[in-house]
Amino acid sequence: MSPFYFGTPKRRLFGVYHPAITSRATVRAAVLCYPWGHEYIYAHRSMVKLASVLAESGFHVLRFDYFGTGDSAGESTQVTLDGCHKDILMAAEELMDMSGAESISLIGLRLGASLAAEVAVADRRLVDRLVLWDPVISGADYVESLYHSAANMPIGKAAPPERPVEKGGGHEICGFPLTDAQREQIARIDLIPLVPRLPRKTVTVVTRAAAAHERYLAAIGDGTETEERFLSIPDHPAWHENWPLDAGTMPVDVIHRIKEWMT
Repeated sequence: MSPFYFGTPKRRLFGVYHPAITSRATVRAAVLCYPWGHEYIYAHRSMVKLASVLAESGFHVLRFDYFGTGDSAGESTQVTLDGCHKDILMAAEELMDMSGAESISLIGLRLGASLAAEVAVADRRLVDRLVLWDPVISGADYVESLYHSAANMPIGKAAPPERPVEKGGGHEICGFPLTDAQREQIARIDLIPLVPRLPRKTVTVVTRAAAAHERYLAAIGDGTETEERFLSIPDHPAWHENWPLDAGTMPVDVIHRIKEWMT
């Protein structure tokens, strides 16, 4: 794998390229879209493993950090959903240039899955396959879960601390700022209306049931179509950690099921 920077001088992004280890008849490429905040930290090891497994199966893979996250430029308070959409598109273009692929698969986890779905709907010619891994279906529900996580950290139960209004307001969520503007943007996410416009080759992989899944399943359809597009795989959620009981645990079954679906 090769770490590098790409993007523009004003929007410098950090990525890691996993070249295909085995060859395929057609060049295939996949961009991995990370979760946000503390879920990014917990999921990092699983995303690296998924990238390696896909590369071993003949995929060129790029995982990257959105502007304002990880090792990319920018501050956490500068993260916007529109900006993340642009970052995914830049990552896709970069990987196509590096690999020679003519289209891209997007694999997103949690908030990254929601962002990937929105990009896929906006540019259907670019995305050939879409994997939504434990996607955020309802932004409002997700925001509520973030505050719940922040108030129930293993180091001690306490309300998430408020942030100064002059710095965007909001709260600290498990060590990451969630400004008022970011909270409002995330709360508006709703994947249900997007379902009819998702790429034909789309699969949703769920390890932990959520209240919105019943409505989501209804939007997908019923019968064999649902079975092909919605996989319920009870496993450890890559984006959650009960420290120290399952620190570093990876959902190996889910990772291999995603690889099988992709191939």
